[in-house]
Amino acid sequence: MRSKRNRITIKDVAKETGVSISTVSNVLNKSRYVKKESPMHRGAPRRMKIMLFSRETEERILEAVKKLNYRPNMVARGLRLKSTGSVAVIVPDISNPFFAEMVRDMENVARELGYTLILCCTYYDTEEEERQLNLLRDKWVDGFIFASGYNTDDHIAELMEQKIPVVAVDREITDFWVPSVLIDNVEAAKKAVDYLCQLGHKRIAYISFPYTNMKTVENRYLGYREGLRANNIGYDPSLVLIAESLRMNEIKESYSILTNFLKLSQPPTAIFVMADLMAIGILRALKEMGLRVPQDISIMGFDNIAISAFTDPPLTTIKQPKKKMGATAMQLLIDLIRHKRVEKKEILMSTEVVVRQSTGKVATTVRIPMFRK
Repeated sequence: MRSKRNRITIKDVAKETGVSISTVSNVLNKSRYVKKESPMHRGAPRRMKIMLFSRETEERILEAVKKLNYRPNMVARGLRLKSTGSVAVIVPDISNPFFAEMVRDMENVARELGYTLILCCTYYDTEEEERQLNLLRDKWVDGFIFASGYNTDDHIAELMEQKIPVVAVDREITDFWVPSVLIDNVEAAKKAVDYLCQLGHKRIAYISFPYTNMKTVENRYLGYREGLRANNIGYDPSLVLIAESLRMNEIKESYSILTNFLKLSQPPTAIFVMADLMAIGILRALKEMGLRVPQDISIMGFDNIAISAFTDPPLTTIKQPKKKMGATAMQLLIDLIRHKRVEKKEILMSTEVVVRQSTGKVATTVRIPMFRK
């Protein structure tokens, strides 16, 4: 086995086939023709295609590449062409199924169009996001997709100044022109509250992690409040629980904090959460407490991740078109990389209420005497 020092190079392929290095390069880069001017024709030069190598030569070179197990140095190629055929996707939490489902369709589009996807996770840390951005930019990544995360965009502005293509998904970037693929989070959350009100619920609790510097999360909270107002229900701060501990730990922490609501003298008849993972923890906790869903209390999620259809009971939720959002964002990015014109700054996707068995008409009484202490 060859060491790194003795790795096969393009020179070895040229020597094996008896052709020049430039011919091997042209074959590997699929540059079969070059345009040149021919002698004057009717008073003007004529452009002609000149074949650089024959089919036979191409086949001989490709056979040698396979025989020698030659792999081009992509870093060197990227430095020369200022392109590596790779795109970066930066998400805050890859363990969250919402992002995993979205990234899967990004990768499908990237692969079909000849690009490699590099996935990075920031853990909701803006410094980590900037560090990863700088590392990937130095490696000639062709473009970036930023999913969700904080509103801090200074490092993204630097990419724009350097004319590196950027697309945002589930994230609003307002200070400069970056195409964004997102939903109307205010309207989507309002839909959830409207639906619960149609079932007769008036004491609707809301659970979220903090929305400071996070427009997506803030807009869902604003949609909750707007939904209450539209249905002539007063805002009750005792029915709102916003906790930092929920971030990246949605299932376990929502399971732990549920009793805060159940200790109220007038507990909620329905709980709306900003993400399905929180609802999963709550469903488990309620079952262990002996409370029935939805007979005693209704639970409603947001995202419609795949597992929400298989919870006990199956979860009523707001459906985001995650796969379509991911595929659209990747197509937009590659269009920008290929210098195609992108007309819209924002592409808004529609949402809908997916009704399952975790919601029902408001209960006349809620059976939770054990928590009123």
